[in-house]
Amino acid sequence: MIVLKILLYILLAVLGIILLVLITPAGGELSYIDGKFSYKVKLWIINIMDSDGGGLYNWWKKRKANKKDKPKKPKKEKPVKEKKSRKKKKEREKYEWENELDDIPVNDPEADMLPAETASQESTASAAEEADHTDSFSEEAGEEEAPGKKKDKKKKKKKDEDFDDDPFDEDDDSADKSQDEDKKSVSDKIEFIVGIWESAQRPLLKIFKGFKLKDLYIDFVIADEDAYDCAMKYGKYSALVYNGIAFFSQLFTVRLKTIDVQPQFGVSKGRWDAAGKLSFRLGTVVIAGAWFLMTYIFRTFIPGKLRKRKLKKSAARQK
Repeated sequence: MIVLKILLYILLAVLGIILLVLITPAGGELSYIDGKFSYKVKLWIINIMDSDGGGLYNWWKKRKANKKDKPKKPKKEKPVKEKKSRKKKKEREKYEWENELDDIPVNDPEADMLPAETASQESTASAAEEADHTDSFSEEAGEEEAPGKKKDKKKKKKKDEDFDDDPFDEDDDSADKSQDEDKKSVSDKIEFIVGIWESAQRPLLKIFKGFKLKDLYIDFVIADEDAYDCAMKYGKYSALVYNGIAFFSQLFTVRLKTIDVQPQFGVSKGRWDAAGKLSFRLGTVVIAGAWFLMTYIFRTFIPGKLRKRKLKKSAARQK
């Protein structure tokens, strides 16, 4: 019982950590004001990293660099043990003694004692055995060649009979079947892609809406010395800014702070200040994934299987 309780507590702790990770928002802040770019990456309240060199990541990086820069302590040299001279002398004596033994010639007394007559008798007997072996081998080869010719004749007859048959009918049927299978496979793939797209539209929109762009600040001053050019630039940039905000507000959750685009005639230098905060929760991805699976299974997968079964049954009844 105690072990089961410990396992339950561990599981609850793991689930709690996963829920915290899914719920806590991750995001950052971006700003470009007076020609200076700054950023900050945050996990809820915790500062992960920023442009000023702060945050947990930059702290860990500095600590790692400091460890590398620290001088390493010199290792103490171990005293080398002196080998005894007696062992070396013994090894040398053994080596010299083995070399002396290898240099001594070895004579075989039994080889000298063999008479010349016995050697000649053995040579004649071996020659007679080789002659008998060659004769028997040639007779067996002649006997095997005869049935081989008969087999070749039978094979030729079979090939001639096979050529008499018409293979074109079978080829036509197989080609028609392969074409039908290719068409079915292409249609099945198209249906699969369409079903996935239909079931994934709303979950994808849910994921995009999970990105929240807060406190959007835009302050543009379009400047030019020529009035005509300044007016043309003002029209282009104002249309781009306002239409872009309208488009992004359909996909993402956008909350505006101030949007200001103004022309300034007779001035060569303008102003391009912008800032905003972006946040996102991982829980939205999990919810959207579960939503996609449910819609795909109950809207496309199960109805498609039932439709195919009905078609198979109707085809079997017609046969």
